[in-house]
Amino acid sequence: MSIFLELLGSESQSADSWHLVLYDQLHEQLLPEGIHPKETGLLFIETTWKTRQLPYHKQKLALLLSNQRNFALEMKRKGFIVRYEFSTESYANVLQNLSAQLGSISVTEPAEYGIRTALDSIGDGVIERLPHRGWMTTKADFIEAVGDKPPWRMDKFYRYIRKNKNILVDENQKPVGGDWSYDSENRLPWDGAVELPTLPTFKPNAVTEEVVRMIEQKFSHHPGVLSIDTLPSTIEDAQALWDWAKSSVMYWFGPYEDAMTTEHTTLFHTTVSSLLNLNRLQATTVVHEAIALDIPLNSKEGFVRQIIGWREFVRHVHTLTDGFQSEIPEDAAFIRPGAGWEGDWAHPRSTQNVLEARHPLPKAFWGEKSGMLCLDSAVEQVVNTGYTHHIPRLMVLANIGTLLGVNPRELTDWFWAMFTDAYDWVVEPNVLAMGTYAVGEVMTTKPYVCGTPYIKKMGDYCGDCSLHHKKSCPVSDMYWDFLEVNKDHFSKNHRMFMPMRSLAKRDISKIEKSRKVVEYVRKQLDEGLTLHPAELEKLKS
Repeated sequence: MSIFLELLGSESQSADSWHLVLYDQLHEQLLPEGIHPKETGLLFIETTWKTRQLPYHKQKLALLLSNQRNFALEMKRKGFIVRYEFSTESYANVLQNLSAQLGSISVTEPAEYGIRTALDSIGDGVIERLPHRGWMTTKADFIEAVGDKPPWRMDKFYRYIRKNKNILVDENQKPVGGDWSYDSENRLPWDGAVELPTLPTFKPNAVTEEVVRMIEQKFSHHPGVLSIDTLPSTIEDAQALWDWAKSSVMYWFGPYEDAMTTEHTTLFHTTVSSLLNLNRLQATTVVHEAIALDIPLNSKEGFVRQIIGWREFVRHVHTLTDGFQSEIPEDAAFIRPGAGWEGDWAHPRSTQNVLEARHPLPKAFWGEKSGMLCLDSAVEQVVNTGYTHHIPRLMVLANIGTLLGVNPRELTDWFWAMFTDAYDWVVEPNVLAMGTYAVGEVMTTKPYVCGTPYIKKMGDYCGDCSLHHKKSCPVSDMYWDFLEVNKDHFSKNHRMFMPMRSLAKRDISKIEKSRKVVEYVRKQLDEGLTLHPAELEKLKS
């Protein structure tokens, strides 16, 4: 018998009512208010249907399943009746069948669009939805702050919530320190001046070890490296990670928030996002404990902005647009054409694509070497850990994908599959709206793209790269070609005035050279081949 099932027990237990605990709601605080352990049973579902949707990173599968199983046991030890269902069917089918046995089942409102629509498909009276008490803000808060129709802007929402929740404001509701954001103070490149932190490790219990063995056996075709020593799986592990973050990295988080380096996988980022999104850690708790720390204000405010700014903001954007489904033209239907999607994965969602980007995702995103150290290093970190912080995500991975005109759905689903903290509500706004500009100005005013200078300034990639940052690096050529291809779209965008004015000054020979560079880069990367410095120098000269 499985270790998990042995610990769970096989005795048949009845309950007056049942509550479904979803895989990203793994905290006692999210259970129904006033719940009585002897009256309401807890229902868990583990189905291979979910693992067939995307080629999820093995570390992500291990994180989710080990935490779900361990949470089930934690609740059993607290006296709850626990029923754990294994299945190959969709959540909707499993719940439909269970309801015939158990009657109406309550569930805390899901964050993911996919689960919400699954529940919507079940007949009336089967599912009772309860409010999600793990968020710091409500839909009403969002609408009051920025309205119920796009465009929506994070800074306006962020200021409203700071005031409304009395977070880092004085008695007059003015920002502590005088400024709402200290982002301008959070842009130091990594210079080696501060000792890099030693990353925490966790001692796996028998349940976690069993999950890891199962994934290595049954899901060996999934991408990524599974590292059991870096897998927080219990509530004690979650608290240990947060304690490490508070003591080891939070002080320096602010100054080096945007820095990138090959020397360290996480720099001074807390890495708690995966556990926050599973609700192993609660956002309210980490925000208030961060505020109480004796750390510089730019570090404190920068962390708070990530949680009550971006995290809460993108959740509301995703909910109000139904995962941007409401923004999609009727004739939109885009598929994943690129390498790396081999296998019987679910058909992708349709996606708005305002820039009409159609190119496949390069094989380099699955681990084939491109020759661009920035890209190769970021991908390697993701493959090895299921994580890299938000600047490599935005300014390397999404940036290069966008500059190459990669299909935004394909790039989005890659992020969703490969990152341990990625779920539809967080990855779609961040990639479709911010990273690729695929949905236009719903939540951003311009595309977040850059050439070589920014990557060189904020990272240490260029010094060791086989491609010289001036002579052979293609990123700036990709940047100028992107602007040229999309100049009609950006011509009236006031945030793009400066780059578009610079573009207008480029002569035709430079435009043609950049075009040839991009064509060469696409051809090489589509075939899984490395870029050759000599060839790029020739094209650029």
